[in-house]
Amino acid sequence: MLEDIINQRRLRLDVSIFENVMRSGSVADRMALTRQLCDLLNDPHSGTEECQQVMPIVTKLACDSDRHIRDIIVSRLLKTDGLSADLVFTIVADEDDIAIPFIGLNPSLDDAIMKAILAVGDLKRCKAVASRPDLGAESVRKIMKDGSEDVVLALLGNAKVRLGAGYCRKIYNRFHASPKVCDILMDLPHLPCEIALVHNQRTAEENRKAAQYQGWVADFRSDDYISDKEEVNALRILRSVEAAKLQPVVALMSQRGMLTTSLLLRAGMNGYLPFFEWALAYLANVSLRKVRRATGTISARAVNVLLRRAGIPQDAHVLIHAICQVSAATGAAGKQADAEAFGRALVEVIMTRHAADDEHERMRIIGLLSQLTQGRTRTLVARLSEGMSRAA
Repeated sequence: MLEDIINQRRLRLDVSIFENVMRSGSVADRMALTRQLCDLLNDPHSGTEECQQVMPIVTKLACDSDRHIRDIIVSRLLKTDGLSADLVFTIVADEDDIAIPFIGLNPSLDDAIMKAILAVGDLKRCKAVASRPDLGAESVRKIMKDGSEDVVLALLGNAKVRLGAGYCRKIYNRFHASPKVCDILMDLPHLPCEIALVHNQRTAEENRKAAQYQGWVADFRSDDYISDKEEVNALRILRSVEAAKLQPVVALMSQRGMLTTSLLLRAGMNGYLPFFEWALAYLANVSLRKVRRATGTISARAVNVLLRRAGIPQDAHVLIHAICQVSAATGAAGKQADAEAFGRALVEVIMTRHAADDEHERMRIIGLLSQLTQGRTRTLVARLSEGMSRAA
């Protein structure tokens, strides 16, 4: 009889028969009714009015005390679109192993329903929402504002959701103390560089505090090691920034105390000239064009004026003069030069022009080169230092 009624698509369904089955039918009868009504909802030929008539019946069946009936509903309607909000919320409120897969896959969950689940659902349900490939904009904003660490981690793990720079900043501001969140954030290819730089600075500060607490600074000079690692990481981050976008980044670094002389020297020595030039321009409060004009002409007087305006310590002037000379001679101004080739040329200029006759100055500069260069350039400097020590 049930099949005959359901097959009469063009006639208005007599839902009282379904209700009688729910009230007095056996478990087997209710299971059969559930299968047939779910098939009707899945049938593309079913009319909208028919689906609206049976939806409340299916919703009541979703509250049935028999687990088998509820399992039938979820398995048959798992990927069915157009389910009513009442039916969706009834399933969402069911046991975890029924609700969680449904939340993660059912297309009937629109942005409003997802947001409602995020507002009142437990952790498992919120994580299931955050992992949905069709997560809505309002739901993303809800997670940004109120989501717990685990929910935010689920959002970050959602490959279908691309978080913009603003959302990345909000996540970092809320969870900068969470290693798990920060580890994922730092791996995002579109992460704004200022977040990476601030996190790098915070990590170094935390490491210094830990080293001081443990008493490592005096014994192992860990503060120098931490500072060295901080600057190497900062330079790595900066290399990923387009030259045209460096100006606001340099300003931020200055405001947060990151724009140090040692970082400026490290950038220049390793051939990262776009940052080197922008940093000098910012510190001297002059245009980038004036910096390149001063450094490109290899005019010692013009460079000295620039360095005094920038407040660069006197003992760093000789190195910056050498960087400017190599930059002008190799045509590397405004470019990211090959670090090893630039480093070798820099060592040659320093040893043959700037410190050829002063042994004390030569040893001082070699010490700085050893500290601030990397890779094969550092190896070359170490060999020079060793040779000079033997000669002495």
